[in-house]
Amino acid sequence: MGLTAVILTNKEPKDIGKTLDPVSFADEIIIISDHIIGSELKHPKTTTYYHSLNSDFATQRNFGLSKAREDWVLFVDDDEVVSRTLADEIKKAIQNENYSGYHLKRLDRYHHQIIRHGETGKIKIIRLARKTAGHFVRPVHEVWQIGGKIGTLKSPLIHERGELISPFIDRMAFYGPIDAEELTREGKSFSFWRLLANPVGKFIVNYKLKLGFLDGYLGLFQAYLMSVQSLSVRVFQWQKP
Repeated sequence: MGLTAVILTNKEPKDIGKTLDPVSFADEIIIISDHIIGSELKHPKTTTYYHSLNSDFATQRNFGLSKAREDWVLFVDDDEVVSRTLADEIKKAIQNENYSGYHLKRLDRYHHQIIRHGETGKIKIIRLARKTAGHFVRPVHEVWQIGGKIGTLKSPLIHERGELISPFIDRMAFYGPIDAEELTREGKSFSFWRLLANPVGKFIVNYKLKLGFLDGYLGLFQAYLMSVQSLSVRVFQWQKP
């Protein structure tokens, strides 16, 4: 069974070496850039496409599916890294005819410290599946809807976060309006009760119930920021006419 690795980025392709090199084991590599491409990346097995994001991550990923030639597809973002142990697992997993896709555990890393608890320490996302097994839905926090048996790989996908505060503010400003619109579309209308209760509940769940305190100060900061993010989404929802 062959594998296509699809990398989604808003950078120039030449700037994603930390993500690109670890997936060089794939039979084909596709880079989909939301950044106007200045020059083609000269890399074995690699094809680069410009495709405008337009605030719709599901459409971006479905575009990647449409361009893949191999039987299996692995999606990686430009701030994620596939470890050697995960690469070895993937090579074996795609030979198993009983599965249509796999959940990957994704762990955030800030300055060499991995967050192992709280909400982000429990994330499992389908990023590896047969090309024909399904498609992505939801414009933000998109979900790969797969038909068939789904397994889980043991080795984590590492999400390189870098700095804590400024990138978080940028993400909040970008995702907030999209999240707010999606909540309304799903019938989860704005209420002052949600505005007040959800952020507090988010902090308690992340820091206490999901053991964020075991990650030290970083776990505390992460729980606080997730709470602020929850608040900001409700504020964006309240602002929309």
